[in-house]
Amino acid sequence: MGSVRKLYVKIKTYAMTHIGVSVTLSVMGLLLAVMLILQSYVKNQYFAYLLEETDRRENAVLEAVAANINNSLQDLVELGCRIAVDGSFRNTVETAQDGVGRSLIQKGAMRLMAQYSNSIAALALITENGLPEEYGRYWSGGGYENLWTGERLEIIRDLYRRVMELLKSKNGIRYCVSEQPLDHVSLPNVGLFHLAFPLVGDSSNWDSVNMVVVISFRMDALVDNSTLNGYLTGRDDTIIYHENRQLAGIDAASYLEQLTDYEDISCPLGYFGWKAHALVNTEQMHERVNRLYGGSILVYLLLLFICGTIWQLVIRRLLRPVGRIREAMEDIRLGRQRKKIEIGGQHEIWQLAQDYNAMVDALHRQQDETERQHLKNTLSIKQKNRAERKALESQINAHFLCNTLTAINYNAVEAGNEEVASLLKNLSNMLAYSFSRKITRITLGQEIRWVEEYLCLQKFRLMEVFDYRIDFPEEYGEWPTCKLFLQPFVENSILHGFEGRECGGRIEIIGRPDGKRFRLSIRDNGCGMDDETDRMIQRVLSETHVLNLDLTGFGIGIQNAVTRLRMYYGEGFDIAMETAPDGGTCFTFWLPLVEQPAEDFA
Repeated sequence: MGSVRKLYVKIKTYAMTHIGVSVTLSVMGLLLAVMLILQSYVKNQYFAYLLEETDRRENAVLEAVAANINNSLQDLVELGCRIAVDGSFRNTVETAQDGVGRSLIQKGAMRLMAQYSNSIAALALITENGLPEEYGRYWSGGGYENLWTGERLEIIRDLYRRVMELLKSKNGIRYCVSEQPLDHVSLPNVGLFHLAFPLVGDSSNWDSVNMVVVISFRMDALVDNSTLNGYLTGRDDTIIYHENRQLAGIDAASYLEQLTDYEDISCPLGYFGWKAHALVNTEQMHERVNRLYGGSILVYLLLLFICGTIWQLVIRRLLRPVGRIREAMEDIRLGRQRKKIEIGGQHEIWQLAQDYNAMVDALHRQQDETERQHLKNTLSIKQKNRAERKALESQINAHFLCNTLTAINYNAVEAGNEEVASLLKNLSNMLAYSFSRKITRITLGQEIRWVEEYLCLQKFRLMEVFDYRIDFPEEYGEWPTCKLFLQPFVENSILHGFEGRECGGRIEIIGRPDGKRFRLSIRDNGCGMDDETDRMIQRVLSETHVLNLDLTGFGIGIQNAVTRLRMYYGEGFDIAMETAPDGGTCFTFWLPLVEQPAEDFA
C-alpha cells in the first residue's frame, strides 16, 4: 500500500511540475469533449433514423393488416346480410308453433345458419317483447348458460331498438354493432363482437319486420396475431381485442400510460369506428443504439490514449529547454551561483533561454535601481504630503484675515448685530487655529472646539438642512492629537451625506474612553455611500504604507488625515467606517495616548 501511495505521489508531482502533461491532458480532454458531443449528436440522429424507419415499416404493416381486417369485416357483414334475407330462415322461425316446440325449431334453424362460417360463435333472435332465443355453437347443450342473460339482456334489447330506428329512418345502413359482451365463459381466450340485422327474409316490405337476428362473431376470425403487433379499439377507445385477453375492455389511454417505453401507431378501420393499433418498442432501439455508442467510445478512447502517449513524448522533447531554465531559476532562488544556460537550438524556447541569460546579467542592476527608486518614492511622497499641508496653511495671510475679521466684528457689535458678531468670532477663531504656527501641541479639546465652530458656521449657512450634537467628556480635553483631522469627515457628512436635502440632517460627535485608548465617532443620518465609493474609502482606511495619489474629491482629505494620524499615533491607532445606502455613515477612531507627540504631524 505504501509503494502504491509513493508511486501516486511521484506521478502527481511529475504532472504538476511539467507543462507537457498539462498540455497533453488539455488536448486529450478537448478531443474527448468534441468526441462525446459528436457521438451524442450521431447517436440521437441514428436513433431518430431508426425510429422513423420503424414507424414507416410499422405503418405499412398496419395498413396491410387494416386492409385484411376490413376485408374480413366486409365478408362478415355480407354473411350477416345473407342470413338476414334468407327467406326460408325467416319463414321457419315465424311459422314455428308456440311453446317448447317453437324454441327447438328456432334453435334448429339458427344452428343451420351458424354452419355458414366458422367465424360465427352464436345467433340470437329477439322481438319486441325483449326475450331472445339463442343458439351458441360452443355452449348450447354443453352445460353453460346462454350469452344473453342477466344484465346482458339490456344490451341485446338496445340492439333491437337501434335496428328498428334504422329501419324507420330509411337509412342506407340497417345493421349495427356491439362490442359487449366481449367474451363467453366457454371461450375464455376468444373475443366476441356482435352484429344485429333486421330479419327481412325474402319480403320487400320493411314495415313488416318485427324480429332482429344478432350474430356473434369470433374476434380471432379478424386478426392474425403473427401480423398485428398491437390491439384493436372500439368506438369509445376501449380495447376490444388484444393478445392478452385480460386487457380487453380497459381504456386504451390508461393502457398506454403504463407503456412508457413504447410508441403507439394507429390506423382507422372502415367499419364501426374501430381502429387498429401497433406498438413500437423504443427501449429496444435505445439499447441497440447505446451498445453501438458504447463500443465506438471504447475504440475512440483506445485511439486517444495511443495518440496522447505519442504526443506526450513529443512535447517532452520539445520542452527540454524549459527544464534547464527551471533548474537555473531554482539556483537563483536558493542563492547559488548564477549559471548561464547552454543554448542547444534556435526555436522559440531556446530563444527564451537566451532571454534568461540576459535577465541574469541585468538582475543585480535591476535590484539596485529598484531599491534606490523605492527610497526616492517614499521620500517624495512624504515631502509632497508635507508640502501640501504647508501650502494649505500659507494660502492666506492668517494675521491679515484675523485682524480684518476682528475689525468687522467690532463694527457688528457696535451695530447691535450679535449673531453676525458671534459668527465672525467663530470664523476668526477657526482661522487663527488653522493657520497658527505657534501652536505645537494640539489637544482633543482644541479639535472639538474648532469643529463646533465649523459646524456652527455651516449650520448658519445651510439653515435647516442639518443639526448637530457634540458629546465629549471635558476631562479628556488634554488628550494629544493631530491638527485638523476631524474636518474632512465632518465635511463629508455635510457635502455628500446631506446632498439634496432641505431639512432633517443630523451629525453626532461622541467621545468615550475605551481601555487605554479614546474612542471618537462621527455619525450622520445622510444618504450613505454607494458600493464603489464604499470600496474606495475602505481601501484608503486600510492602507498602512503607500499613499494613493490618484484619489479625487473628499477622498484626498480623508486619506491625508488618516495618513497623518497613522504617522502620529503609530500602530496603536485604528479607524473603521460603517455605511449603507440611505443608512448614513459612521467613522470611528481609536486614539492611543501619545507621551511625546511629533511636532511635524501636529
